[in-house]
Amino acid sequence: MSQSIEVIVCEGILCADFNEGRLVIDTGSPVSLGPNIAVKILGAGVQLNPGFGNYTWESVRQSLPFDAVGLVGVDAFSSSTIGFDIGNQILTRIDTPIDGSPAPFSMGSPVIECSIGEEMLRCVLDTGSGLSYLRDSNLVTLGQMLGKRTDSHPMLGEFEVDTVACSLMVGGKVITEVFGLAPDNLIALLENARIDGILGTSFFAQGVIEVDFAKEIIGLSME
Repeated sequence: MSQSIEVIVCEGILCADFNEGRLVIDTGSPVSLGPNIAVKILGAGVQLNPGFGNYTWESVRQSLPFDAVGLVGVDAFSSSTIGFDIGNQILTRIDTPIDGSPAPFSMGSPVIECSIGEEMLRCVLDTGSGLSYLRDSNLVTLGQMLGKRTDSHPMLGEFEVDTVACSLMVGGKVITEVFGLAPDNLIALLENARIDGILGTSFFAQGVIEVDFAKEIIGLSME
């Protein structure tokens, strides 16, 4: 039987409130982070880890613009199918096959292929990022500059970026998405992962996204 929880977007970052406190839900993070405790989300238990690579939970916690007791990464969903209906503030574990397409996941995070003009892009779906991001600043010529905006990310803290509105072809539909031009530290992360950009919670809010993390399939229903 499917299970659902209520979620909120706090300062651009997807979160859910549990008995333990507020947890960040970050599909861009390969591991769950926090104090050495286990939490239960959508029927599955997940162990929070004190660190991952150069990132510690303490440094991530301090970088967040709000209080949180932990971060749930994609390791929590590795054997699950999850429906993200952020517009209606619902996260659902789906127990039936979804209608979608195979996707090139990166370190457990879902990645979709899309395009801006004739430029083909591979973008990670990241609920830890409020804005969407482009690695290549040359793509601004294909959109409309909107000025600077402040954003925050669990791994990078708060920062100010230039933004551009672009027509994005994804899932056979054209939508308008606002992108930030990735700062240098984010560019380095994207280059290492061979990813062209990020589709953040602003993208998720434009429809319903279903992800089969075990079979690496993504289904999109964009408005």
